[in-house]
Amino acid sequence: MPTKTDRIITSVYLTKEMCGQIDKLADREHISRNEQIRRFIEKGLTVDGYTKDIDFIAGIIRQEFTSVYHIEDIKAVMEQQTSRLAKMLMKSGKLDGAAFFLLIKVLMNMAHDGTEDEFDQMLNEAVTLGVDYMQKKDFQINSFLQDTDNLRRLADKL
Repeated sequence: MPTKTDRIITSVYLTKEMCGQIDKLADREHISRNEQIRRFIEKGLTVDGYTKDIDFIAGIIRQEFTSVYHIEDIKAVMEQQTSRLAKMLMKSGKLDGAAFFLLIKVLMNMAHDGTEDEFDQMLNEAVTLGVDYMQKKDFQINSFLQDTDNLRRLADKL
């Protein structure tokens, strides 16, 4: 608590409404009107000080983020992960291609009854269905694969 020599007396003009509100708050706290006004001033000064501190701290945080997470580092990680995914897709594509041609060879060995034109037509229709399947949206795939009647109808067309 400041001594009497540390204090300065000042006049503040308040509206009747403000004075009434301050008096109500002071009565609840069992303190004087002057003490309530001093508390408000202290809070106001503290908030202003915190605002400056918050700006300073936010600047430090921003600086730390930019020093720890450089854009170049983020790009390098993204390129590495993208390259990894591309390589995985290439492996999958190679297996899919091998399976496709193996299936053609098996069908050629089994399909002695049909003509070469019928086989070519069946192959073209299978490729068309494969392309149609790849163009489906993610949310359509599960219902498409679970509709066994439709899958049978499509296979019968081959």
